[in-house]
Amino acid sequence: MSFRPRGLGARGHRRRRETLVDLTPLIDIVFQLLIFFLLTATFQETPSFKVKLPKAKNTDVNKEAKAVVVTLGSDGTYGIDGKVVDSAELELRLCAAAQGESTGVSIKADADTPHRYVVEVMGFAKSCGLEKLNILHGR
Repeated sequence: MSFRPRGLGARGHRRRRETLVDLTPLIDIVFQLLIFFLLTATFQETPSFKVKLPKAKNTDVNKEAKAVVVTLGSDGTYGIDGKVVDSAELELRLCAAAQGESTGVSIKADADTPHRYVVEVMGFAKSCGLEKLNILHGR
């Protein structure tokens, strides 16, 4: 009777146990998370508040390539570059844009915005030296 230690093969070497990790469940979970985040994420370029633009018959919009876009809400909120600002900061940003490459101002006002807010933005633009003015409308 020959005694061999346990775990030794025919040649006297230890057998290696190869551990295999099954990656299929991990890949399935990562794929499901990816689908979940793609379906629930919102990819839209909207201002920080809702603006309902008035309709116009003439849809030929002349947009300035280097114009600053100011958004006006129906409650008198101002927005520039997708950020809500107050009137003092709006004037500072318009003056800074006038010192840069901007050549004019494009106003996106809500259909229910009081006229005084549009006139105030026009006054800020004129005091900063931005002479070209566009009023954007919905289609």
